[in-house]
Amino acid sequence: MESTASIQILQTTGALAVGLIAIAIGIQKLLRGWKETNTETSVLGLMHKELERMSLQNTLLSDELNKLQLELITLNKELYNLNLENQRLHNEVDSLTTEVTLLKTHFGDINGPTS
Repeated sequence: MESTASIQILQTTGALAVGLIAIAIGIQKLLRGWKETNTETSVLGLMHKELERMSLQNTLLSDELNKLQLELITLNKELYNLNLENQRLHNEVDSLTTEVTLLKTHFGDINGPTS
């Protein structure tokens, strides 16, 4: 019976050793999983902060772009008005040139022939 008790002790010790090894492996897997989860959480947090920063920058850029577009509209209106004024001045120059030509042909050249 002593050999049966020894065998039982060996079996129990072996089972206990196998159990301890299984527990150690399980703990290692849990630690690895926790580290991976912690790393993923950290990366997601960093990405969230970066998205918030980019959103703020996007808002600022949109505001500045809106201001620029309003300035372009104002400049475009001013250019249109300048073109109208330029056209009016061209018409006036044409009219004055026509008048001078008519006066020259009607009264002749006052200064006489040019040399």
